[in-house]
Amino acid sequence: MSFLLIISSLFWSACAWNLFRPSHHKAVIGIFSFLLGIVTGELALFLIPWQVLLAGLMINAGAITGIWTTLALLIWFIAGVAQLVYLINSSLSGQALRQVLDNHQIPPLLPSEAGQQRQQFWPRVRRPFAIRLNGVRCEKDVVYGEADGETLKLDIYQSRTQQDDQSSAPVMLYIHGGGLLEQGGTKKGQGLPLLNEFAQRGWVCVSIDYRLSPTHKWPAHLIDCKAALQWIKKNISDYGGDPDFVITAGDSAGGQLSAMMALTANEPQFQPRCPDLDSRIQGALCFYGVMDFCNLFDQAHNDELAGYSATQIIDASLDDPGQSAVFESANAIASINKQTDSSSIPDCAIIHGDCDSLIAIDESTLFAEKLQQVSENKVIYSGIPGAQHAYNMFRSIRSELVLNELVRLACYFEKKHQA
Repeated sequence: MSFLLIISSLFWSACAWNLFRPSHHKAVIGIFSFLLGIVTGELALFLIPWQVLLAGLMINAGAITGIWTTLALLIWFIAGVAQLVYLINSSLSGQALRQVLDNHQIPPLLPSEAGQQRQQFWPRVRRPFAIRLNGVRCEKDVVYGEADGETLKLDIYQSRTQQDDQSSAPVMLYIHGGGLLEQGGTKKGQGLPLLNEFAQRGWVCVSIDYRLSPTHKWPAHLIDCKAALQWIKKNISDYGGDPDFVITAGDSAGGQLSAMMALTANEPQFQPRCPDLDSRIQGALCFYGVMDFCNLFDQAHNDELAGYSATQIIDASLDDPGQSAVFESANAIASINKQTDSSSIPDCAIIHGDCDSLIAIDESTLFAEKLQQVSENKVIYSGIPGAQHAYNMFRSIRSELVLNELVRLACYFEKKHQA
């Protein structure tokens, strides 16, 4: 039992250290740091009491036998205090985004809506894996196209009280993350808190699958997103949505594609299957996106992932200067530099955790800075203090506070839609 106490002390101490100092110097270590941080950080509300119970049981069983076990218990206690500090800090996570929205003169919620948020906050946080809302329905696996022998499908989320024949609701096109790679991610299980929240508000939300690498090379991913937009333009009115008001949203690689959708309106190379499509969108939400794809601007944590992406996703070599245009076409920061029609860039919100061990917040920072220089619309950028990659995977204190601020953005877009 003494040995178990020492091991537990070391493990939880490492977890606490990782919350404040996540490692990202090596790709594999960064992935491990992310997995450890997302669980121990966003579920700290439940893990801290469990640790207290576990330590108490060990002490009761006689685990304290000398100086080393006493020291181990002390270290574990300090680690627990650090985790508690992290948990308390997470309760302030919404303040940074709230201040940014205030600076951009995004109106606050009505008192009735703010009160409803306060009422539902703790019931949601107490059930971190209860993502789906009872008032939302989902029609799954609607086919929106076919490419290279693959059937492309989407899910449609909308309020159960919404009437399909109204054709007036704003539309969100959600793009999942996963590094643009097979086995990296699908529409199942990603973005659910956001999709459910917006759908409950009356939006029609569309979550898509798209072709992935290494089987399919860039720009197949973005081409499929454009094809999904074409499907929305033609069919979403059947579900009560407005085909003329569509915003994109995405996490990680999906954040990259959401940004690219905002920056590549009507570019023929990205919509060969729908050349006549007006692919302008009315807004983009980009969560911890891969904005410096292949590290062309030296903003990524390291070059390992850049090299891996080059071999898996791009059918070209980073060492070949003649292929630079291919890599730039997948890089959101480089795409800003190619803008010839700044009026086509919609309102964009860029949100990124400052403890992200997979994708450096510097990527989003530089992207936002350059976008502000050319865009005629709002560029809303906010770092989220203490947040790891995919901090919004399930319901936690941090993710719910940030989501509450995103509801303000939803209201802003709704007013633009009604104007």
